[in-house]
Amino acid sequence: MRFFTEPVLGLAALLLVAGGIVMQFFTILSGAINSAPLNMFYFLEAATGGIADARNPSRWTFFAICGRDPSSGHNANCGAVVPALPFDPPRNFGTEDGIPEAFIGTNMYFYLSRFMFAFYLIALFFAVCALFTGLLALCSRLGGYLSGLTVAIALFFQALAASLLTYVPLSCHLHTDPPKKRIPN
Repeated sequence: MRFFTEPVLGLAALLLVAGGIVMQFFTILSGAINSAPLNMFYFLEAATGGIADARNPSRWTFFAICGRDPSSGHNANCGAVVPALPFDPPRNFGTEDGIPEAFIGTNMYFYLSRFMFAFYLIALFFAVCALFTGLLALCSRLGGYLSGLTVAIALFFQALAASLLTYVPLSCHLHTDPPKKRIPN
C-alpha cells in the first residue's frame, strides 16, 4: 500500500504547487494585459469620484490603474502599464485635490506596495524552484529535502506579500460618504 500512496501524494503536491504558480502569474500579471482571465484580477477597488481625472471606481493592479466595465465588471480603460505600480494616490493621479489627507506627505503606502511586489516575485521564483526540485524529489531523497526547503521559503515570502497586500487596502483611506472600497473576493 505504501508503494502506491507515496507517488500519488507526491504527484498531488506537485499539482498543487503548479496550480499555485499559475495563480501567482495571474495575480502578478493583472493589469499588464487587458484580456481574459487577467482582466478579472485587482487588489483594490475604491470610489474615486472626488478626484479629478480619476476613473470611478479605480482598481489597482500590479501594473496599472484600471476602471470597471459596467456591463461585464472586468477591468477596463487601464492607464499606462508601469512595472510594480506603487499604491500612492497623489502620484497615481498626479494631484492632491480630492485625495484624503492620510496619503499626502507620506511614503508608507508607496514602500509597502513596492515591497509587496518584490516579495511576490521572490515567492514566485522559489515556487518555480520548488516545482522543479519536487520533480527531483520523485527520484531521490536529497530532492525531497531541497523541495521542502524551497517550498518553505516560497511560503514565507508568499505569506509576507499576502499580508502586505491585505494591509494596504484595509488601511487605505480612499472613501466617499459612506465609505466605498472593496477587496475582490
